[in-house]
Amino acid sequence: LPIPPRAAALAQLAIELDQGETVEATVNVSRRHWWDYFHATPGVLAATERRLIWVGVSPRGLIERDAGQPTAFDVEYYPYDSVTVAEGRVFFGTRRGVVLARARGRDAFIVQSNEMSNVRRIAGLMERRLAAIRSELERERRQQEYAAFLARQPVYHDVKRGEALSSIAEQYGLSPDSLRMLNGLPDNRIKAGQKLLVRPPA
Repeated sequence: LPIPPRAAALAQLAIELDQGETVEATVNVSRRHWWDYFHATPGVLAATERRLIWVGVSPRGLIERDAGQPTAFDVEYYPYDSVTVAEGRVFFGTRRGVVLARARGRDAFIVQSNEMSNVRRIAGLMERRLAAIRSELERERRQQEYAAFLARQPVYHDVKRGEALSSIAEQYGLSPDSLRMLNGLPDNRIKAGQKLLVRPPA
């Protein structure tokens, strides 16, 4: 017996997941392509912790197949930071659905009324994921700013007993002459407790 389309879509969804990726919510939807507008492509829209994934099962009218032929799938990936989700009327306002908008266009899906709560659940998951992405980007930006600030600060070395100017210079990738010039030293003599400038402020 042929596998029901949505069951086939869920089975294919499991194959599409990356290692360690898990599905957090799904909604049963249908899609109609411009090249065969009157044949709906049933499938599932799934939210994982990384992205949205659409897996549809191409209708028999598009690709004729018998029981021995494999099912043809329509698969799309939507990274959370590249798409927005909006409920509304689709297909010239004739059906209730959801629209995924991204830079290169919009993808519309038909959603049954009893599935709209799942759409809202996915939209909520997306909002939380996007907030986490924004928070992580802001944290990385602040870290980079702080690293750049530190890179501009002078660096000093506290001379310890037994250390020589030449070994300190080598430790910081300097020549003894450069280290002397940085600190205005007349010769190589240094003493414990002395602070030596080893990197001037940028």
